[in-house]
Amino acid sequence: LSELGSESAKIKAMGIMDKLSTDKTVKVLNILEKNIQDGSKLSTLFNHNNDTEDEERLWRDLIMERVTKSADACLTAINIMTSPNMPKAVYIEDVIERVIQYTKFHLQNTLYPQYDPVYRVDPHGG
Repeated sequence: LSELGSESAKIKAMGIMDKLSTDKTVKVLNILEKNIQDGSKLSTLFNHNNDTEDEERLWRDLIMERVTKSADACLTAINIMTSPNMPKAVYIEDVIERVIQYTKFHLQNTLYPQYDPVYRVDPHGG
């Protein structure tokens, strides 16, 4: 997906995204939507007090891989939908909603808590 994101940026920059088959582009966007959904509710901030250091590292790696994959899918979808002269069929509401959902969740639960303690939530209610 990372490579697909890079290639979609190149195609967008060349201004030829609208030359691709609309049907295939819509299919790609629908597949990207499923990949975005996979990481749109995964929190990267957690601590399992009962887990060993190795288990926590493995969980963190797995979650980060899924979140990163979803971010790449978001970027690719945005590259496609913001390319010039795209047909209306590529502006798929579900894909747009997933990108917004992913962005909102990770701003509130990943990015903001790293820099602002107000956003940190104690899972044990405190």
